[in-house]
Amino acid sequence: MLRHTRTHAQGAPPALLDHPPASSPPGFLKRLAIAGVNLLAPLHAGLIITYFALRWLGGGDLWFVDALGYVLPWLFVPLVVLLPAVLLRRSRLLLVLVAVPTALFLFTYGHLYLPRWPVRAAGPTFTVMTHNVLYLNSDADGVAAAIEAHAPDFFGLRELEPPMAEALASQFADRYPYYKLEPGCGFFSRYPILQYEAFRLSRGEGSWVQHCVVDIDGYQVNVLSVHPRSPPLLGFHPFGLPLGIPTGFANQGRDADVRDLLSRLEQVDRPLVVIGDFNLTDQQSLYAPLTRHLRDAHRESGWGTGFTFTRFPRFGIPTWRIDYVFHSADLVALSTAVGDCGGSDHRPVIARLAFRGPGE
Repeated sequence: MLRHTRTHAQGAPPALLDHPPASSPPGFLKRLAIAGVNLLAPLHAGLIITYFALRWLGGGDLWFVDALGYVLPWLFVPLVVLLPAVLLRRSRLLLVLVAVPTALFLFTYGHLYLPRWPVRAAGPTFTVMTHNVLYLNSDADGVAAAIEAHAPDFFGLRELEPPMAEALASQFADRYPYYKLEPGCGFFSRYPILQYEAFRLSRGEGSWVQHCVVDIDGYQVNVLSVHPRSPPLLGFHPFGLPLGIPTGFANQGRDADVRDLLSRLEQVDRPLVVIGDFNLTDQQSLYAPLTRHLRDAHRESGWGTGFTFTRFPRFGIPTWRIDYVFHSADLVALSTAVGDCGGSDHRPVIARLAFRGPGE
């Protein structure tokens, strides 16, 4: 009797020890979140892996792969939610499915968030700017303010209409006495322009290219301001709906312009700077041949995505990077930044360049 009383005093009844209380089932919202993660993780990983596999297997010129190159950074955005959600789920399979896109993001863009090593420069430094000012833009003061904010030594403007060209030429007559204007573009410099040539790409079908030889404190630098044609996305609009179904990507004009430019660059003396709106991201197939000849100032000295174009001007949110300052290997980019739109749908790119020092 004493032993039986002591057993019940020291612990819970045997029935409670043999049958612990069951945990309550997860609520509807939690079950919905778990189902969403279980579905979204493999779909997202499949999309990213398929895209990169097609590129690496030679399918970079397929129209839908080329088109996805514009929005690739945005395809990684779901990782912001998926990665912590999968860590909370503690599922090895889901963790692998999220780890692969994460690794591909770091491989593709990770170096843009790392600190830059100092470089050795020689000779004078100079600042160059490129800006697509938008042909519909009438805000000459806004464009002028964007230029004055960075005070470049020379700059190229694209989609420049005559009224704005005349206003800027008058306003900057003292600071940029050397300038050249062509249909849809203009080049302004505080350094003397020793030689000048203007021509159209793709046997006259493309836009104008301005080629200047600029004297920078005794150093002659070739500068080309370019603007390959924009490739429209083709689509089918059922029932007249504004949101269509993509059916193609008319990139033939842009690609012809870039290939023509590449063939011409082989004949241009170095040092060389090429600036402009290329209508091309760094994830599309023609970017690689460009960077075999030239270096991308943003990838060399910029930080982050460096988006320059906004698909939604009303909101002012930049969506991808298609404007560049490229330079030859005998120059080095010390810093690269993007400026304010100034009434345009593009942000200007500003790069401070110098001549590469010995041993660099």
